[in-house]
Amino acid sequence: MPKVKAVFFDLDDTLVLTSDFDKVAFAAVCDLAKAKYNVIDKEVLLAAFKKRFKATPWDVEYKVEVTQWRARMWHEALQEQKVEDEALAAAMQTCFDETRLGDFPFVSGTQEMVEELEAKGIQTVIITNGHHHVQKEKLKACAANKIFKNIIIGGDEVLAGRKEKPAPEIFQKACDMVGVAPNEAVHVGDSLSTDVQGGINAGLLATVFVSKTLAPAPTGGPQPTFTVALVTETIGCIEKLEGGLVCTLADFVLEVLGIMLLETKFSCLRKASSYFLAEA
Repeated sequence: MPKVKAVFFDLDDTLVLTSDFDKVAFAAVCDLAKAKYNVIDKEVLLAAFKKRFKATPWDVEYKVEVTQWRARMWHEALQEQKVEDEALAAAMQTCFDETRLGDFPFVSGTQEMVEELEAKGIQTVIITNGHHHVQKEKLKACAANKIFKNIIIGGDEVLAGRKEKPAPEIFQKACDMVGVAPNEAVHVGDSLSTDVQGGINAGLLATVFVSKTLAPAPTGGPQPTFTVALVTETIGCIEKLEGGLVCTLADFVLEVLGIMLLETKFSCLRKASSYFLAEA
């Protein structure tokens, strides 16, 4: 099995527990709206915003700045409850951004993990999907450039006419960036559809699926090489790979066929031995 020479990491809900910080920020936004208009139902407000966000999180034509775009979604969510206040909507989006990014650290132990990988001669790259401005602000908030020398933002790739995860091209770009072949790299992320499938599409050596619940991947979908609860468990996965404790299906089939062949040879030898002894 090829030696691991590079590990690629997703950002959101992999290196940073973004969803946890989102919850805190959404709560602050809803409290802000409720404080001004007591008639507001916070759950209905949040559901209305999230519905719009899921459909179109930013202007796909990039004509409207992303912060303004999301302020509009808050405004529309307010309007559903008969509240007309554009200034409040803008303040709500500012509140969300400032609350979320005000405390946006890497998972504890991330720096030590990267240092250990680098000590083993393994290079690292962040590959993160998302709007270029939003992701750059996140990377700035967690001081990513103090730990990672190589970072690729999917939104920048899209702006340049290229594709983000799960397209193989973005993984190849990461490989080229650190001078490794795809079968010498491992990708770590929390999304089966973009991270695991992307790693498979690119022909990487292995994929590591980060899942708090350690739930197995659904049958019929992309299957990760490893599943871990925290990104910092990546070191153990690398050690298993390099220790030869993981094999591909092809390796397994060849090994089984080899054993069957040996058993057949031994069987033939036993029969031949019995025959000659009988003749003697």
